[in-house]
Amino acid sequence: MEILELSLHSSNQFLDHFTKQTLDVSSYFDYNTHSKAVFKERAADLKNRSFQREELVSYLKQYARRFAKEQDKTFENIEKLKDPNSVVVIGGQQAGLLTGPLYTINKIISIIVLARQQEEELGIPVVPVFWIAGEDHDFAEINHIFAAKEKIPKKISVKDSPLKKQSVSELPINKQKTIEWLEEVFEVFGETDYSKQLINNLKQYVQKSSSYVEFFELVVMEIFQDQGLVLVNSGDSGLRQLEKPCFHAIVEQNFNIADAALKQQQFMREQGYQPIIEIGKDSANFFYHHEGERFLVERKSEEEFFIPEINLVLSKAELHDLIEAYPEKFSNNVVTRPVMQEFLFPTLAFFAGPGEFTYWAELKQVFSEMEMKMPPVLPRLMITLLERSIERNILEASLSLDDVLQNGVEDAITAYLKDATPVEMEPLIHQAKEQISAIHHNLIREALKIDQSLEPMLMKNGVFIQEQLEFFNRSVEKRIQEKHNVQLSKYREIELSLFPNLHPQERMWNIYYYINKYGPQFVGDLLNLSYSFNGKHKIVKI
Repeated sequence: MEILELSLHSSNQFLDHFTKQTLDVSSYFDYNTHSKAVFKERAADLKNRSFQREELVSYLKQYARRFAKEQDKTFENIEKLKDPNSVVVIGGQQAGLLTGPLYTINKIISIIVLARQQEEELGIPVVPVFWIAGEDHDFAEINHIFAAKEKIPKKISVKDSPLKKQSVSELPINKQKTIEWLEEVFEVFGETDYSKQLINNLKQYVQKSSSYVEFFELVVMEIFQDQGLVLVNSGDSGLRQLEKPCFHAIVEQNFNIADAALKQQQFMREQGYQPIIEIGKDSANFFYHHEGERFLVERKSEEEFFIPEINLVLSKAELHDLIEAYPEKFSNNVVTRPVMQEFLFPTLAFFAGPGEFTYWAELKQVFSEMEMKMPPVLPRLMITLLERSIERNILEASLSLDDVLQNGVEDAITAYLKDATPVEMEPLIHQAKEQISAIHHNLIREALKIDQSLEPMLMKNGVFIQEQLEFFNRSVEKRIQEKHNVQLSKYREIELSLFPNLHPQERMWNIYYYINKYGPQFVGDLLNLSYSFNGKHKIVKI
């Protein structure tokens, strides 16, 4: 494997301006991650804060027994958090099946690599932590992967349909349907020397799992074994005991939190950026769990809160009592989740995807309202995996890798066919249609002088003639495609691998396609490459 770096334009204007260093960073973030001293500065700031370190370590160890052994490096890293100088590098994602799209893997690689680098640089323990958004309840977002079937991306979903708006952490895994799904996925991937063992391992993880989040955890720890990765599930009820003080503060500062977020969003609009978070003017920005479902709480007044779906009104005092007695009944939304994360962990750096990067910028004033500094926020690594056969096709077609990654291959196909075809039929057909239509119109005019009742039949005849010209054109196009099929298939293979359905590779394909093809050590090999966090796109040649 080797890495090639490219400077690609981001479709996210805010991130693009950040990468090009034309953004006034101090208006959106508390730390400038372009500064070489940013992590040293942040580590020094964290020494002035206190965390529930003993309680956090105890909880994380208890939780990690679900997917790791006590002699594993994960437990060693958890123990490091007792050190008052220790910090974490953190990022998160939903619990996708087989880890979901490649960007989840890219984010975990980012976390592990930066933790390694900064532990050596700063001389303090730096622990890699992955935050699973287990309280999310949109199962449709995580119940599938895409795989290439008959040279087109196919969405392959687990045939399970939850009846309630349950958090994914609380959603029981349908073991039979998940195993059937695994078999379908690997059938599409194609059998290799590694397939049988991979499928057997994954089936065992399904059998061990009580939820889709547990399945995700076991798969992640299998892929990143020996890396000391620490997992935290934001949907786990046990975590709520540690979160109680922050929930109390969120209730007390509720109006100010919402107002701060709205003000920052308005500021961003004035600067020409479009905020991502949809914030209702009365949203309390946290959820209440009732009879297995999750409902967004609204603010009725400064002293009363309301849950319209279940017609429940709670005073501020009643909310505090519930948080104290039943913290598992509460969870964060997109506004308060980053604050909760900052409350729990001594965060050296947070890794964000393009969308996350924008919405964290929307929360600068929220952090200030909660008397916290937002941790350094970094764009995660953007990685494209370039297989040798695809690289060879790109070279043979004289294509620009930059152009393929940003625009696909349609323009290149059009240009190739134009050069390879001696006659351009499209304008000739168009001209023929116009001329024949004019002639036919004149014929109809004369025929109607004989019998007006002929009009419907003659008009239909005109449509038939036009359809025959379309058939003529399609026949020629088909023959052109057949004649140049070998070269056109190379273009399609390039697009399928690197820009499927006009989406970046990392948003469509799943890591197990590559593990199945290249072996279980594939991600370990990726981790051993040398990465720099300079905002450039990484092309990994495999």
